Amino acid sequence: MTRITAFAIAVLVAAFTGGSAPAGAESTPPLKGEVLGSFFFHACPAEAPAGALCLHDDVTGTLTHLGLTTGTFEVVFDVAVFGQDGCGPIRKKGSFTAANGDRVDVEAEGTFCFGTQVARYDFQVTGGTGRFAGSSGTGSWLVPAPAMFDGVTGTGDEFLNGVLVR
Repeated sequence: MTRITAFAIAVLVAAFTGGSAPAGAESTPPLKGEVLGSFFFHACPAEAPAGALCLHDDVTGTLTHLGLTTGTFEVVFDVAVFGQDGCGPIRKKGSFTAANGDRVDVEAEGTFCFGTQVARYDFQVTGGTGRFAGSSGTGSWLVPAPAMFDGVTGTGDEFLNGVLVR
C-alpha cells in the first residue's frame, strides 16, 4: 500500500471513529500554482528521437511550498509519432528553484496538439535538494496556447496541480 493511500485510510478511520490520525502519518501537501513560461525552439540533443522538435522553457511564478520560483525545463515533441489529428507525445524535464536555492526536480509526460497549441502533462517529482531532498509527488500540468508565439519563441501561462511528499 502506498504512503498516500495508507494516510488517506488513517484519516478516514479517524474521522468515522472520532479519533485522530496516527502521529506517524505523512501529509501530502498540495504542489500547485501558476508560472509564466518563456520558451524558444532549438536543435534537439543527440538522444532525442529522430525528427523530434525541442524547446527550452524558462518559468517564473509562485508554487506552494516554494513561494516565488524559477524553473528551467527541456521539452521534446516526438512529432514522428503524432497522429493525423496533429496530437502526440511530449516530454518535459527540469527543476523548479525556490528563492533560497532549494530545488524540486520534475519529469512530465503528456500530449501536445498542434491545432490547439495546448500541452497536457502528468508530472512526477523525482527528488530535489535542501528541504526537498528525497521528495516525491505527482500531478497535472496544463500549458494552454501561448499568449504570444512568433513561430520560434513565445510566452504563456502554465498551471500545476498535484501533491508533494517530503
